[in-house]
Amino acid sequence: MKTIVRAGLAAIPAAIVAFGLSAAANAQDASKVGTGAQWCNPVVGWSGQVKEGVAARTSSGGYVIHQGSYPCPPAAAAPAPAAVAAVQSEYLVFFDWDKSTITPAADRVIGDAVSAILKNGGAKIHVVGHTDTSGSPAYNQKLSLRRADAVKKALVAKGIQNANITTEGKGESQLLVQTGPNVREPSNRRAQILPRLMNAPSS
Repeated sequence: MKTIVRAGLAAIPAAIVAFGLSAAANAQDASKVGTGAQWCNPVVGWSGQVKEGVAARTSSGGYVIHQGSYPCPPAAAAPAPAAVAAVQSEYLVFFDWDKSTITPAADRVIGDAVSAILKNGGAKIHVVGHTDTSGSPAYNQKLSLRRADAVKKALVAKGIQNANITTEGKGESQLLVQTGPNVREPSNRRAQILPRLMNAPSS
């Protein structure tokens, strides 16, 4: 049989070669020869007929198969690209009492904000600092500005352009949690990061 296949390979139809070389091949597998199906372990070339190590082909372009040949399993699909994180309309960072130092937790929030903003084409950012009601209103106004400025410096350090950031201090005038005077409320010691994407439509 090998001698016949070697001598007349170019003229033998794909299905005949499939059956002639593989008595175990079923009709479904044989029908795939010459239809573009990828076969694993086909007959490889021999000296004088097909280049050594190259799969032999029939006149119709199919693979020459034998008993040990089988349709190759489909290739695994490429993993989907990771989704780009959406930019939130607001990020909140919090401060210790009477401090404007960026805490590790605040730094992580700022890092997340910068990562999302840069992956989405950049943004104009407004930072608003706030305080609780402990201390005088005049002191708290200055403290809120220091907090906003501290957040701005952290944003710039992580890759946001200085010119794209504005800051504002609200003192104790916009409490997140309503309290009376001279109350140390952690939720009110905060700064808002308010990004507006560069490619966002105008309102």
